[in-house]
Amino acid sequence: MFNRSAQSMLSNVLPGFVAIAALGFTASVPQTASAASLTPVDLELSLLVDVSPSINGREYALQMEGYRDAFVNLSSRFGAGDFGSVAINFIQWAGPNSQQESIPWTLVNDQASALQFADAIDAVVRPPFFFSTAPGSAIQFALPLFSSNDYDGQRWVIDVSGDDPANSGATTRVARDNALAAGVSAINGLPILPVTFRSNLDVWYANNVQGGVGSFTLPAQGFEDFGRAVEQKLLLELTPPGTNGTVKPPAAVPEPTTILGIALAGSGLTYLKRRLRTV
Repeated sequence: MFNRSAQSMLSNVLPGFVAIAALGFTASVPQTASAASLTPVDLELSLLVDVSPSINGREYALQMEGYRDAFVNLSSRFGAGDFGSVAINFIQWAGPNSQQESIPWTLVNDQASALQFADAIDAVVRPPFFFSTAPGSAIQFALPLFSSNDYDGQRWVIDVSGDDPANSGATTRVARDNALAAGVSAINGLPILPVTFRSNLDVWYANNVQGGVGSFTLPAQGFEDFGRAVEQKLLLELTPPGTNGTVKPPAAVPEPTTILGIALAGSGLTYLKRRLRTV
């Protein structure tokens, strides 16, 4: 049994312990509540759309129409269909400091929400960006939006579309590698190739933008072909890995050095065959 002195000391000390315990409990609650409030989804998909000055008004409209029509055409495959639940945002980008999250993270988990997202794309207004082309900076802009949204996705995927290689801003390869190291599952590329002359933009995208497990580069043959390409791209991105989908990623685009190596190897093999014939 405590004497009066001990009881007095305990009565003075106990409130302090209670206060400390209460403070620790209070500090821990927001973290638990925040984690519990996240909505689980199969995929978090960030769509990065080039709106730099090289894209004129008609070409911009074809991009928006392509995305809108793709979500309309694929709307029945969300939710109970093939795609499950997906959180998607829509970012317009141009130069190093020219990015805008035009549609914030939105849950698309059934046909109705997919059609609503298509309507949101239809309502997007082009921002007044009059600068250069910086896909690396766009990737940097998109990255922190994954960890600050209200969703908990099994995969994080960034998609970058554009009609030019980088000519300013963050180094694209470095931005890509940093995003993958930070938890992004894959970064896919949709280069819009010119139709009036030959371009290696698809090779540049494959080597600088594309990265991660299951990533791909899928080119559009001009802006008129953007709608077809973006729908195929969404099919690839939205179909969960490991499922028996009918759409397969396009073949990887070899680097110029690889093409040269193949050519040299072929020449060497032909020479060797000729030598063997003469022996």
